[in-house]
Order: sequence, then C-alpha cells, then structure tokens
Amino acid sequence: MSEHVVVRQNRRFETEFRTWDTEDPESDGKEAVFHIHELTPHSLVLASLAACTAVLLNSYAQNHGVELQEVTSHVRLERISQHGQRDKELIEEELTLSGELTDDERQKLFAISKQCSIHKLLEAGITVHSQLIEGEGEKS
Repeated sequence: MSEHVVVRQNRRFETEFRTWDTEDPESDGKEAVFHIHELTPHSLVLASLAACTAVLLNSYAQNHGVELQEVTSHVRLERISQHGQRDKELIEEELTLSGELTDDERQKLFAISKQCSIHKLLEAGITVHSQLIEGEGEKS
C-alpha cells in the first residue's frame, strides 16, 4: 500500500492539495483535491502533516524576515510487509523550499519543520481511548 499527498503553500498561506492513487495503473499523476471527501483516511493524516509543516515554515519565515516564497511538502505513506509480523508503516516527507534563501536559512527551516505538532505527534506515537456514550447527539 502506498499513498501520496502533495501540499503547496505560498507566503500568503494560499494552499493547494494534490493526491493520486498509486494502486491505479491508469493514474497519470497528481489530482487536485477540491473537497475533503476526496481524501482517504490515510491521505487526511498525510495532508495534516504536510499542511502543518507548511504553515509552521511560512509563519516562521514571516516573523523572522526570511524570504521564503513557497513550501511544497510531498508526503508518502508506505506499508512495509514483514514476514510473519505486523506490517510496519513509514511516512516519508520531502520538502521543497522556494525563495532567495541562504544555505543556513534552508537548514534552519528544515530543522524547524520537524517541530510541527503533527510531526511530533506521529513520531511519538499515540494511544487512542474510545468510549461509547449513551444517548443521542452531543453533550451540552
């Protein structure tokens, strides 16, 4: 299993989401996402990571006078089969930073990208406690 999401965001925080189905041999590339219902649950997680990273980097750049013009985050989820064991899942993220950036600024932005709250959450792992609540609708 493999899923891909690309998020591109400019310095005005205008954001574009693209995805494609790697299982479909007829797929010829990235498709624009116009509605959240077009994403799979895994793609939603990937889009969250990519968008969080882009917002964090653009915010940092604006607050520190860094000439970052655009962030493109290409994230991919791979499921690695392990003989006789539970599959392992791996997220790979590739960042493209556009603008008049020095090497030091690029490295600093890359280091900051790992401080995204979604990045931290995914890396640390998470325990989910679910419960069924009696009654209808939401609690007041």
